[in-house]
Amino acid sequence: MSKVQVRTADQPLRRLLLPAAAVSLSAAFLVGTTAVNAQDSIDGSWSVDTSIGDIDEGSSTFVGFRVAEVLDPGGDVVAVGRTPDVSGQLDASGTVIESVTIEADLTSLATDNQFRNRAIQQTLGTDQFPTATFVSTEPVDLGALPTEGEVFSVSVPGTLTIKDVSQDVVVDLEAGRGGDTVVVVGTWPIEFAAWDIDLPSAPIVVSIEDTGELEWQIFFTNAGGLADEEMAEDEMADEEMAEDEMADEDEAAEE
Repeated sequence: MSKVQVRTADQPLRRLLLPAAAVSLSAAFLVGTTAVNAQDSIDGSWSVDTSIGDIDEGSSTFVGFRVAEVLDPGGDVVAVGRTPDVSGQLDASGTVIESVTIEADLTSLATDNQFRNRAIQQTLGTDQFPTATFVSTEPVDLGALPTEGEVFSVSVPGTLTIKDVSQDVVVDLEAGRGGDTVVVVGTWPIEFAAWDIDLPSAPIVVSIEDTGELEWQIFFTNAGGLADEEMAEDEMADEEMAEDEMADEDEAAEE
């Protein structure tokens, strides 16, 4: 496998990526971390959470792309595609991110144009290669435990596989921690030819850039934290039920 050095875009990654606008990473905290107490550590397994936010509003987990096109008619446009069907896991211990695995379902990758959608599915060969994956290849030490609401930057080496073509990459990203949720955002330029991606053609398409940007916004939820929270809720419910039963027994005895 060849080595591809990946960098972030020039714009700050604190802005989550929307087709026509951008919001701050702190806004993602408001979407995904409301009324949740922070944990004292990041130990354990953090799973991709697709239940937070709304893909149509750009406030949910997604993996996607953007690329410049020239259309006739239409002129210069930027095509943006997203899939909300993302799975994966982040494992951490102490201040070390031990491993990260992300899988995106490309069959649900969609733009604002159904004709473009069909062309994208064909050029990616999603009937044969329905998923794209990123798997980290080395542990990453954050140096210090992220605090509640802190935005931190980290570079993660790994392997990106698209169309069964794997390349070693180094992904620069920004993340923030709020309660039992970690939000990760990022973008980097991709040369489509490096992953054997042929640019689609159509009568309306004058040209398409041979480079674009992959982008992602991913919410991770700590499974252990949720389990503890659910256990506490169950215990509280059991206690309330026991109190109600005792109250009923006392009332029956008085009668």
